[in-house]
Amino acid sequence: MLKYYLHKLGEDVMLIDYVTELLKDGKWHYIRALARKLDQPEGRIRNILKFCVDFDIVALDKTGNRVKIDEAFRKLLA
Repeated sequence: MLKYYLHKLGEDVMLIDYVTELLKDGKWHYIRALARKLDQPEGRIRNILKFCVDFDIVALDKTGNRVKIDEAFRKLLA
């Protein structure tokens, strides 16, 4: 059981890395489009983004349909 959770955690960490890579341009991106690019269910991407919002990695627009990387975090990646 522990092996399953560690594997799942590894997948989520990789997905966070893929998402931040797509957002590195600093522009707004539609969440639905990100999900399509990553071939993942939109709900899973939204869950990953919620985590990222909680840690100031990304910001959502007022409608909750678009996301962009947090400027301070983007500078850390450069």
